[in-house]
Amino acid sequence: MIEPTQIGKLISQIATSGKREINSTLPMLLRILDKKDADKYLVQLGKLIIETKSDKPLKVGTNYWANVRQGKDGLVISDLIKQPKIMENLSKSHIKLTSKELSELLNDANKANKHIDSVFKDFLLERLPFASSRQEFLELSNLLIALQNGVFSMVIQDDNGKDNLVQIKKQVDFLEFYSIFPNLGEISGIVTLQDSEMNLRLQVMSEKVKDILTRRLDDLIGFNEVQIEVSGSSPLWEYDFSPSYLLNIKG
Repeated sequence: MIEPTQIGKLISQIATSGKREINSTLPMLLRILDKKDADKYLVQLGKLIIETKSDKPLKVGTNYWANVRQGKDGLVISDLIKQPKIMENLSKSHIKLTSKELSELLNDANKANKHIDSVFKDFLLERLPFASSRQEFLELSNLLIALQNGVFSMVIQDDNGKDNLVQIKKQVDFLEFYSIFPNLGEISGIVTLQDSEMNLRLQVMSEKVKDILTRRLDDLIGFNEVQIEVSGSSPLWEYDFSPSYLLNIKG
């Protein structure tokens, strides 16, 4: 039987693979600040603000992942991928675990011989009466409703203070997950167990991310076969803080 703890280890392995890459090889975060002309935009790249051209229309105020390289006439920005709306809520989250706290939560579940969703539910219910704001109460409620629908959803803050989203759903014959990393973007996948062999199928947002993970396949330990394809991904649960979720809370 495949357990969510194995996905937790996988998420950590993928994140580590990304951190080992040279920064210039990773997709970078880009924000569109203003439109200057028909095909000219003012963009923010880290602390740098520059003017650049784009063959396709870009939306002002929107964040993208992009490949950035140094050309003979300056920076060349290409392969822009719009970031999902769900990312807007990550920085606002009141409920975040460090990678160490996530490991401790998974270990507690193992020691108590409980499923991770049961331990996480107790964690959320303990915090709910002490929510310090309406926003935190809505977020806790959202995460509890996610659990009721079979989805473990959590914002994980890495050692550099960056927010990553991890969602896990246990199906009858497999485990599926969805995650967002600041530089690697959206990564989803399915873990299956057949004839005592554990296999992994990953979906990533671009060929560049595929190349990074392909070069780091030795880091993804514990799998007999790993397949990586470039494809769009969708969250297993919408990370939303709207009041409508309050109407669905069960005891």
